[in-house]
Amino acid sequence: MRTAKLNTMFAILATFLFVAGIVLINSTISYGEEVTGTVTASVLNVRTGPGTNYTVAGKLNQGTTVTILEDMGNGWYKIAYNVAEVAYEGYVSQTYISVNATTPDAPATPEPQPTVDFEAELAAQNFPESYKTYLRTLHAKYPNWKFVAIHTNLDWNTVVANETNVQGSIKNTVQGTSSAPHYNWRSTDVGYNWATDKWSVYDGTNWYAASKDLIAYYLDPRNCLDENYIFEFESLNYVEGGQNATGVEALLAGSFMANALATGSDKTYSQIMMEAGLASGVSPYHIASRIKQEVGNVQGTATSGTNETYPGIYNFYNIGAYDSATGDAAVSGLKWAATEGSYGRPWDSPAKSITGGASYIGNGYINKGQNTLYFEKFNVVNTTSGLYKHQYQTNVQAPTVEGYRVAKAYTTAGMKGGTITFNIPVYLNMPENRCAKPADSGNPNNWLKTLAVTGYTLTPTFSVSDVTDYQLIVGADVASVEVTASSVNGRASISGIGTIPLQAGTNTLSIAVTAQNGSVRTYTLTIVRGAEGDGQTTVTPSESADQTISLDGKYTVTDSVCTGVAPDTKVATFTKNLGAADATVAIYKEDGKTVQTGKVGTGNKIVITKGDASMAFTVVIYGDLNGDGKITALDLLRLQKHILGASKLEGTALQAANIKRSGDKITALDLLRLQKHIIGASKIKQ
Repeated sequence: MRTAKLNTMFAILATFLFVAGIVLINSTISYGEEVTGTVTASVLNVRTGPGTNYTVAGKLNQGTTVTILEDMGNGWYKIAYNVAEVAYEGYVSQTYISVNATTPDAPATPEPQPTVDFEAELAAQNFPESYKTYLRTLHAKYPNWKFVAIHTNLDWNTVVANETNVQGSIKNTVQGTSSAPHYNWRSTDVGYNWATDKWSVYDGTNWYAASKDLIAYYLDPRNCLDENYIFEFESLNYVEGGQNATGVEALLAGSFMANALATGSDKTYSQIMMEAGLASGVSPYHIASRIKQEVGNVQGTATSGTNETYPGIYNFYNIGAYDSATGDAAVSGLKWAATEGSYGRPWDSPAKSITGGASYIGNGYINKGQNTLYFEKFNVVNTTSGLYKHQYQTNVQAPTVEGYRVAKAYTTAGMKGGTITFNIPVYLNMPENRCAKPADSGNPNNWLKTLAVTGYTLTPTFSVSDVTDYQLIVGADVASVEVTASSVNGRASISGIGTIPLQAGTNTLSIAVTAQNGSVRTYTLTIVRGAEGDGQTTVTPSESADQTISLDGKYTVTDSVCTGVAPDTKVATFTKNLGAADATVAIYKEDGKTVQTGKVGTGNKIVITKGDASMAFTVVIYGDLNGDGKITALDLLRLQKHILGASKLEGTALQAANIKRSGDKITALDLLRLQKHIIGASKIKQ
């Protein structure tokens, strides 16, 4: 039955190739071996005529032997070759044919070229100098290996930028567990909250957005140019005689598939993978490595066939198993595998899943130019599907890990010294040295959770945010203050807190928070210790007399309160009228937000700095109870509620309500004066 099916398949294939334009030769004709050659390209197009303008009629895999019928004189050969014992003719570029041998009776053909010197070959490939050191080392140990430079013509920084995670587009993830959290490999630019020290999960329970530096490390081909990791650049095309079941078993070692019969089959998993490679044109080593990478060593949801929702369904590649924070990605993959459609679905046996999935990878990736583990992960070659899209998985380490496994399989099978082709990407404007791997040195959080000075309120009010500068004014009699703080992350250390002695004038305190990974964030607390005087606040650092701050303007500052400001005063006018010569003026709302436009209002905090000197005070506009810088019916309503006891005023609002300025008690007289101001009968004196 199997022979009959194969004969039918070959007949269909022969018919297809004839229609496509390949000349079908009677299968009884036997070509001599006068001139033969071997295909050196990963996949070589066979065309209907001697040139790239002719139609592609077929493809030959690396290692295929062909018979050279004629040298066309323009860099092309006319060849004959066999597919499933059926002979065909076509035309191929001489560049990708290595001539094997000739006989005296053979037609005239070009003499085989001598072996190209390796240095000349590197130069011909136009490999950057920063690649050559590593390639020379590999060539010295494995002289049969072939290195092909894939010039992407893409700018390096552009590639890194397009692969870097942004909100709403997570292309690269990294795993972090309790035993190996990999904090410094995770992104803090997307998916991370500094205030809570929490990372967003983008798959399962512990897959996070990878950092830009980690992505750049795995993108840089130079980091994988050693004898093991270079296999992420190995051509993934099937090569007849180039892979065998021994190598597949070596890859499957330690897994439930090793030397085991597939469920419902009389064949081992490795046999099925070998057959799947032949049928799909995909390296069976890649099939084995990809499956092991996706489903692991233990039979689970995707490979057991025992899922309650999709019993008897298998998905060895987790195709359609999209990232999900709920962790049910494997089930979504089974849903895809259970749906009737392409690639032999539904996959109701391991054999169907392995074979169909191999075709999926071949058609969707390898035959579109994404023919290495690297290119499957980082699409910098397949413009048809869109650069930086159509990427097989998000695990940024996947191609490197899989490449290492393939290398070990080659070693176990004793095939590492053979002819292996590696397609290595090259970018424009790469850094001179290869990108370094981020140090995995601990949690990066160096934010404060609390910051306080006992008995005082900071300006602006402290909150867990990116604000690091705070101010405070204390009386002249305050010789020291108690500064307390705590960190968001418990592993961070804090210095610069405790009992702090104060000198007269400006005291600048630095509070350093050192994260577990060693990064430091410094908070600055400026405390002005006031001097005795007539109410005009003047601060003069003892070591810098030219940095004295004095207010020569229209307003009065007494006991850290600024009065004399008319309602409806704009920020620019207020700043000008302060009379703070050659100083910097900053205005804050009570919530710490900066006021740059609009009107100055009750409760606004003013911080003036000049060199090392600074001063701070709060604005009070009598009658402006709600802090909008105006006197309106809204202020009248607030004052009425206060007098009736429905809603009490506090702080600067209470001060602004003391319109009559006779003691601290707010009475109906204050309400009357506010009413007269609103109706224009008399104005409130500021």
